[in-house]
Amino acid sequence: MVVFALFISVAFVSMVFAQAKPAAAPEKAAPAKAAPEKAPAAEKAAPAPEKAEAKADKPADKPKPKPKPAGYYGEVANVDVAAKTLTVKAKKDAVTFDMANAKFKGYKDAGEIKVGDKVTAKYSKDGIDVKKIAAAKPAKKEKPAVEKKEKPAAKKKGFKDIDANKDGKITYEELTIVFINVTPEMFKQFDKNNDGALDENEFKDASTKVLK
Repeated sequence: MVVFALFISVAFVSMVFAQAKPAAAPEKAAPAKAAPEKAPAAEKAAPAPEKAEAKADKPADKPKPKPKPAGYYGEVANVDVAAKTLTVKAKKDAVTFDMANAKFKGYKDAGEIKVGDKVTAKYSKDGIDVKKIAAAKPAKKEKPAVEKKEKPAAKKKGFKDIDANKDGKITYEELTIVFINVTPEMFKQFDKNNDGALDENEFKDASTKVLK
């Protein structure tokens, strides 16, 4: 009996303690799995490198040299219609052609050829062909030299020009306006009658000796 009672007591105590324990906390919900991080968007492909700049413009084609005229080309140095000869001078030498059987292009005949013309001359089966390329440049007209006109010599002033007050006499003051180098002593020598002035005769005498 005692054992039985003891068993019941232990069972009762165990039941009480079991109730006394707080309900177990509910299990925490498992944390939601983090959404997988989005892979960073692939960087945009670098823009295709710009097309290489157009090739540098090709240098402008040099003008093609004018074709040289056929035959011996040069400047007419001499033409003798009577002797029927034509001398053409090039840079290095000169050649004389026989125009006995000549054909002309640009000229009616040999008489129209002038020294200085640019021509070509070449022999053919029938004779010689002369072609006019350019006419001689007209010679520059020289301007006639302009003669320098000499200035007329200054007109000597006469008695009436120097006699400022027109009283028929020239005083020392009037005389020295024109003849600044005349001294009082010289004036006294001119004044023959010692009246302090020169009359027309005294002035003429002085002008032939000193007043030049």
